[in-house]
Amino acid sequence: MTKEPPTTIKALRILPPLAIGRLGAAEDPLDNYTVTVDDGDTLGYRRIVPAKTLLIDPTSGEISGSRTAENIAFTSDGHIRPVAPFLEVFAVTSRDELVPLTAQLLEENGLTEKALRWRVRVANRKIARRTQCDDDVIAADTGWFSHHDEEPLLGRCANFVSKKSAVAFGHVRYIRPNDRHPEIRLRFTPAKGLIYGADTFKPGDTEDGKQIIAEDRMIYDHARGPWYHFSNDGDEDGIAETVPPALFAITPPAPSWLYNNQAVSRGYFDDACDGIVEVSLKVDGQKLVAAARICAGPPMVAPDSLFVRSLADDLEQVIEGPGVDPEEPLDVTRARAEDIVRRAFETVRFMNVRVMNGNDIDGRSSLSLDSMPEEEAADTERAIRPVMTPEGVDTLAIMTLHQQVYAALRGGAAPWFVKLLRLPDQVSDFTDHGRRKMPALMCGADNSYLALTYRQIQTIRRIAERRFETQGADRAEPAPPRLTPKNLTAQLFHIAAGNPLSSRPETSVANCCPGLELDFRAVWRRMFHGITLREYDNLVMVDETGQKLKFARLMAVDLDGDEPPVKPRKKGKRFDKRDVVRTTNFILGPASSDPEGAIKLTSSDNPFGAAPLEWSNALSRVLAERQGKSVMCYFAMGDHGGAIPDPEDENSWTPFRFKVRHFFEPGTAVISEALAEPGELTQGLCSPWQNDYRECSCYYWASARPDFVNVETGADGLSHGDNWFQKERTGRYVPDDYADQRLVFYDDLFTQWEKWLRFQVKGRDLVEGPAMEPAKKR
Repeated sequence: MTKEPPTTIKALRILPPLAIGRLGAAEDPLDNYTVTVDDGDTLGYRRIVPAKTLLIDPTSGEISGSRTAENIAFTSDGHIRPVAPFLEVFAVTSRDELVPLTAQLLEENGLTEKALRWRVRVANRKIARRTQCDDDVIAADTGWFSHHDEEPLLGRCANFVSKKSAVAFGHVRYIRPNDRHPEIRLRFTPAKGLIYGADTFKPGDTEDGKQIIAEDRMIYDHARGPWYHFSNDGDEDGIAETVPPALFAITPPAPSWLYNNQAVSRGYFDDACDGIVEVSLKVDGQKLVAAARICAGPPMVAPDSLFVRSLADDLEQVIEGPGVDPEEPLDVTRARAEDIVRRAFETVRFMNVRVMNGNDIDGRSSLSLDSMPEEEAADTERAIRPVMTPEGVDTLAIMTLHQQVYAALRGGAAPWFVKLLRLPDQVSDFTDHGRRKMPALMCGADNSYLALTYRQIQTIRRIAERRFETQGADRAEPAPPRLTPKNLTAQLFHIAAGNPLSSRPETSVANCCPGLELDFRAVWRRMFHGITLREYDNLVMVDETGQKLKFARLMAVDLDGDEPPVKPRKKGKRFDKRDVVRTTNFILGPASSDPEGAIKLTSSDNPFGAAPLEWSNALSRVLAERQGKSVMCYFAMGDHGGAIPDPEDENSWTPFRFKVRHFFEPGTAVISEALAEPGELTQGLCSPWQNDYRECSCYYWASARPDFVNVETGADGLSHGDNWFQKERTGRYVPDDYADQRLVFYDDLFTQWEKWLRFQVKGRDLVEGPAMEPAKKR
C-alpha cells in the first residue's frame, strides 16, 4: 500500500472572521451558551441552553478542562461577566481542505506551536472622529509575540498626560495547546467598561456630588488636546464626522439636539475598541498570514432574543448577493424566512408601540416624547401625527399580527405579506401608507425607516410565491454549511468552541444608527478606489484622484461594463435603468393641503427633498457584480452647501470611472483593512458608550436596547409594563422626556452601568440566583 504524503499547510485562516467581546468588570468570563426554539413552541421565547465552556489555567495558559453550567449567570458579585471569545486558526491544506490547525499538523510540517506569531492592533477613534485630530487616536499594538502569557492591550495617545498613561482595552492570550486540546487558538478578553477623562479634577472632586472618574483614569491632557470642553457648533456641512455629530457626554447632561447640537464635551471617553488579530507562520520558507476582526461593546442584555436585521444578515448579503439561489432547497429558504419573522416578533415585543406610534401617553402629548413621528419630523419637516390609528395600536396587537404572519408562512399561505414589506428604496416614504410598511415603527440608518436586506426580502418572497410547494414539507432544520476554503458563508457563521451566542455577528445590529457594537456604515466609505465618502450620505470627503471631487455628491453608479456615453442621450434617458444603482431617493409625504397625498418634502436645507439611501442595500448589486472591476460613477460636482442636489438632474452629472474594492480580504470573510482600519468600525459610536443608552430613546433596535419590559395584559385588554430604564418597577410605563427623575440618567450609567443595565429573560427582569429565573409576574 502506498503511503499518503503528509498534509502540507498552504494557507491560514482565523475563524470566526469577526468576534465580538462584551465589556464587564467580573473576573470570570461568561459561560458558553446558545439558544434554541422548542418543538411546537411557535413564537415563544428562545430557551437559553448552557454549552461546554473551556477553562483556562491562569498559570500555563492551556485549557485545563471544561464545564457546562447548570444555569447561565450573567453577573458575578455585582459585576457583569465579560464575553471573551476564542479565535481558532485553520489551515488550507494541500488536499484543498480547511481543517483546524493543531499541534499534530504543525509537527507533520516540521514545526511546533512556537513557530506561530501573533499580533493584535486595536484602537478607539471616537475622540479623533469629533476633533479631527490624529493625536486623539487611542491605539494599542502588541507587536509580534509567541508566548502564552496574557498580552495586555494598552491604548496610548499622543494627547495623554504622559507616555505611561494608557487605556486598558483588555488583553489577549495565545492558548497553549496540549494533548487533549491540540488546536491553535487565541482568546480576546475585553475591558471592564470604565470611563476615562481629562486631568481637570483634583482628587476628591465630584460632579453633582458623584465621583465619575477615578484619579488614575484622568489621563487626557486638557492643555495639549482639544477634547475637554470641545465644542460642536452644530454646523456639520463638509465635516467628516458621525451623525448626529454630538454623540458624547456634554454639559449639562442632556441630548445634544435639545441645544441644536451645540455641545460642550465633558472630556469623557471609554475603553471600547475594535481592531485586527493577525497570525503568521513560515512553512517551507514561505510566510503565511491570516487575520480576523475583533470589537468590544456593551453586554447583550436580552440574551434570548435577536434583532430583525443583524450584522450577519448584511455580511451574508455581501457574500451571497441580494438574491436567493433558485436551486436552494425550499426547506432551507423557508427556515430562514420563518427566522426573519420570528426576529421581527422578538424585536417588537420589547417596544412600547403606543409610544413609538406617537400616541399621547397618560395625558402627555406625543410632541414631548421621542417617537417615530417626532423622529421623522426632525429632518423632513413632516407634520407630527401618529403613524397608525392610535386606538388600534398596542404592543399586544402588533405581536398578534406577527403571529398571524408567522402562522401563514408556516402554513404556506402568505403571498399578501410580501406586499407589506418596505423595500430599501422606499425608506424615505413618509406617507401614511409608506410609514405602515414592515418592519413598522423602527428606524434604520439616519432617521429613515428600517428595511430588511434585499436578500431577506427575496427569501420571504420565494417562500410566498412557492407556498403550495412548501405545505406539508419536512421542517427539519437545514444542516450548517460545509466548511471549505471557498465557502465564505460557512466561515462567517463558524462557531468556535467555547464561544457564547453573544460573541457572534447574529447578535449585533447592522445598518441602524448608531448601533452598539460597531457602526457598519463606516465600512462603505472607501468602497471605490481613490475617494472616501461620508458614511451616512453620498458626500465625498477625501479625493485622491486629482479630479476635484471633494464635496461632490455621488448620485449614481452604472453597472454596465461598457463605457457609457459622456453626453446625455435624452433627458431622463442617460442610463440603462436595469444597470443603474442610485444612491439617493426622494422624501415623500403629505402636504398640509393634501393630508393623504405624496409630494416631495422640501425645506431650505433640502430644496429637492432628497435623502441618501443606506449603503448596505444600495451597493448590494455593485458588490455582487463588480467587485474588483470598474464602474462608472456619476457625481454632482461642487460644494452644494450641505444640500443634496436634485436626484433627477442627470444631465448635470459628471462621470468618472472607479474600481470597486473587494469587500473581504482575499479568500476570506474578513472585512478588508482597506475599508476600515483598527478603530474605524466604532469611531461613530457614543463617547463614552454609556451615552448611547440615553441618546437613543427611539428604540431602533429594541432587542439590543429594550424599551418595554415586564409586560402583562391589563383589565382594559392593553399591554402594561415598565420602561426598561425605570429605577423602580411599578408596572406603569414612564415615557422618556429626558428629564423624568424616575428614569436612569446619564451619571447613573457613568457610575453604575452594571447595576442599571438589567438583563431580560423571557421579557422580564432576570433575578440572579441558583435558578436564574425571570422575575415573577405581579
